[in-house]
Amino acid sequence: MDSVADKPAHRSWIVIAAKSIVVLQTLAIVYMLTSAWVAAAVAVGFMVVVGTVKVLSRASRQVDQIFEDELGRQ
Repeated sequence: MDSVADKPAHRSWIVIAAKSIVVLQTLAIVYMLTSAWVAAAVAVGFMVVVGTVKVLSRASRQVDQIFEDELGRQ
C-alpha cells in the first residue's frame, strides 16, 4: 500500500512553468493590494509550504520503501 501516488520521474516543463506563473501572479496581486513586506512574507510562506510538502513526500516514499523491504522478507 503506497501512501504516495505514482508519478513520473520528472515533470513536464509546461507544468513547472504553469505553476510558476500562478505563484508569481498571486504574489503580484498581494503586492498590488498591500505592501512589499506583506508580499515578501507571502513568498516566504509559499517557500515554506513547498519545502515542507517536498520533505514529507520524500519521507513518505522512504517509509513505504522500508515497509516494503521489511514486510516483503517474511
